[in-house]
Amino acid sequence: MKIKIVFLIFAFALSFLPFSNAEIKNSILVKVGNEIITSLDLRNEILTSLIVNKIDINQENIDASKNLAIKNLINKKIKRIEITKYQITDYNKNDLQKYLTNISNLFETNSSGLKKLFETNNIDYDTFVYNYETELLWNTLIFRIYSNQTNINIIEVENELEKIKNDKADLDPEEIKKQIINTKKQEKLNLFSRSHFSNLENSTNIEFK
Repeated sequence: MKIKIVFLIFAFALSFLPFSNAEIKNSILVKVGNEIITSLDLRNEILTSLIVNKIDINQENIDASKNLAIKNLINKKIKRIEITKYQITDYNKNDLQKYLTNISNLFETNSSGLKKLFETNNIDYDTFVYNYETELLWNTLIFRIYSNQTNINIIEVENELEKIKNDKADLDPEEIKKQIINTKKQEKLNLFSRSHFSNLENSTNIEFK
């Protein structure tokens, strides 16, 4: 089943999405493998996206967000299944803290203020954090599987260094070289990440209720 095709059908089946948890009946919308996505998951995903991106919460914007929200939820479930399979439990805690700090700064507040913002809008803050942890755990997974396949052509690095070192004369050439290598390795990991996820997406049973 092609997800992007089903999205178009599924969007018409979604009814008005209430703002209050008390107003919405929690029902299963999608099964991803043995995992489920509920109507409350969808509500939380949509409102979180609107809040974080500073988009007005109204029915038009909610409706416009539904397809992407469902896709994001499915992607997260697929990643979590794979993370659990490989028993990945560690990630860079500093990356999580930097992300939360950056989001807090968008609203000119701190972590306590950000939690209060979520509470005021009746959105689950812990789910917000959990979802970003999923991305960090996924990064750990990809690194563990593919890090030994990120060998870099040093000649290419040296050629690139020659092209840019005059523009960065104030920096140590060895430091520039290190940055180039790290960037190229990350680019390779990003390619492996997309390929690995695509394979999972094609092999995971996704059932819309």
